[in-house]
Amino acid sequence: MLLRCKTKVNASAETVFACVDLPEHIVKWVGGAVDHVYLTERDPANPVGQRFLQKLKMGNSVRDFEGKIIAWEKPTHFGLFIPTPAYSSEAHFRITPEGPSSSTVDYSIDVTLHTLAARVIGAVLRIPLSFFVPNQIGKLKSYAESLQAKRGEGR
Repeated sequence: MLLRCKTKVNASAETVFACVDLPEHIVKWVGGAVDHVYLTERDPANPVGQRFLQKLKMGNSVRDFEGKIIAWEKPTHFGLFIPTPAYSSEAHFRITPEGPSSSTVDYSIDVTLHTLAARVIGAVLRIPLSFFVPNQIGKLKSYAESLQAKRGEGR
């Protein structure tokens, strides 16, 4: 199940990239995120393969999702992969600089359903997910723009 969303952001590509890469920013815009930590040391020259743990509040519980970075080309492409027994998701943020304080984010998430139960639930969830993805990217846009505005105030 592939879902996509593209939006203009009034923030530099570097600011948007930081929002999807750095834990202190991730928890500010990802819905339900209560924690995001990298589990392995970062190789600054090539972070691809770095593992992370993301804790998401889902209803009344918090679930752990372990994943890894699968693409890292600062400041234009960040990709991640999160496997679970029922499904796996591969997400990509492709960021196009449009000027010193403007960029376009092209987001895609491909969810692969592994079990019969996941496929049944996935069919039902496709419509809510088609609203959830633009909502999440809207939160990224708002957060990145607020960071850009704060940085602009200090100039």
